[in-house]
Amino acid sequence: MFAAPRSVDHRRRSLPQPTRNGMPTFEARVALATTAEQLFDYIVHPAHLAGIMPPETPLEVIESPERLELGSQLVVDLDGFGPTQRLTYEVTAFEEPVSFTETMISGPLGAWVHQRRIVPGEELVELVEEVNFEPPSGLAGLLLTAPRIEASLTSGFAHRHRRLRELLEAK
Repeated sequence: MFAAPRSVDHRRRSLPQPTRNGMPTFEARVALATTAEQLFDYIVHPAHLAGIMPPETPLEVIESPERLELGSQLVVDLDGFGPTQRLTYEVTAFEEPVSFTETMISGPLGAWVHQRRIVPGEELVELVEEVNFEPPSGLAGLLLTAPRIEASLTSGFAHRHRRLRELLEAK
């Protein structure tokens, strides 16, 4: 099922060209030695976010439920792109333990939709993360371009996936 077991594959898809919904898409994959249930349970707890974020883009959870579910809202402060940015996400799709999607409802970008899918294999579980985004408009869009967002996503997801491996495979 997996091309290279335990591989981390961070790739862009259709950047900077638009996807079918007109937004650039970024995809990252990681295969982990855990179960779909353990992985899903870990990533739907917002308290775990700070522990997997890269140090150059620290994140603070301001408001959230203990565990995400359909309709949950998550408010975070994110640093690393100039002044601290407040972002609000809503869980717009939720199928346990298979997938969930967070959609930004307030924040600096034009749009942000982050889908996580868990694909079980014989020995490993693959986490597929797809982000559809739209850079901000106006002056902010001159600085925070699709290629800059993509570069940040590439390094950020590489770090997050390393941390998930350290935390979940140690159990």
